[in-house]
Amino acid sequence: MTIAKQTSKKGRASSLRSAQMELTRDRIQKATASLLAEHGAPDGITFKAVAERAGVTEMTVYRHFPTRDHLLHGLWEHLNDEMGPGIGMPESADALLNQHDKLFAGFDRVAPQIVASISTAQGREMRASLNAERRKAFLAIVGEIAPHLNPSRKTAAAAVLQLLHSAYAWDSLREQWDLDGKAAGKATKWAIEVFLKELRTQS
Repeated sequence: MTIAKQTSKKGRASSLRSAQMELTRDRIQKATASLLAEHGAPDGITFKAVAERAGVTEMTVYRHFPTRDHLLHGLWEHLNDEMGPGIGMPESADALLNQHDKLFAGFDRVAPQIVASISTAQGREMRASLNAERRKAFLAIVGEIAPHLNPSRKTAAAAVLQLLHSAYAWDSLREQWDLDGKAAGKATKWAIEVFLKELRTQS
């Protein structure tokens, strides 16, 4: 066998292993999401339960997600994927507005998991794992819109923007006003647009 053929064979084997690992990771994330929906709280998510639901060994789960924090972070990534393409930490005011409607409609698609993520201590712990990334993103948006705001007002503005663009706003409008994700998204997007317009006058 020539060196070129050996290299090609190794490359295909490596690609197959990578694809298999990705499929296994996806199965684990789907199993974790299924357990969250079933139990209504992340405390029902154990490595043993995830392994049984995914049809893999506990060692395999640990290989992909070494700690509970990694497992819960992986769950959050999976929920974002389930909510639809283009949803993630917004990098600009335009990106925030462009994804807002899709985000709120996405919350409806995985409602049991989203409610669990904001209504239980473990769920809030899962969300908190992204706090640093979340704060950085929204502070950057405010800095883009109103760069001359003093630090305390910039923090306050970022916090309000993030709240309007969150599952907490979706759940409040859903529970207290019977608005579905589409209607809640439309209402909060309007509020965000008004708020951003006001922020621009502060620059």
